Amino acid sequence: MLNKIALVIFRGYQEHMEYSYKTNIEDLKKGDVVVVPTNNSFSIAIFSRYSGNAQHVRNATKVIVQKVDTEAYETMLFLGGFD
Repeated sequence: MLNKIALVIFRGYQEHMEYSYKTNIEDLKKGDVVVVPTNNSFSIAIFSRYSGNAQHVRNATKVIVQKVDTEAYETMLFLGGFD
């Protein structure tokens, strides 16, 4: 069930602006990278915080696709995953 509202920012594009998305991901932490649908495609966003604000709830019309596993990627790079 999509019971949380996550606020995200887009790096390099009005970074002071937070955008609302529905999610069922319970353990997001500030700075986590997430994939979100945008008007015509998908984008990478940075999780800012959860919100229960009524306006944020109304603005959340799309759902976070997934959290990006940046730790696994960094581990692969460290272990020479491209050799």
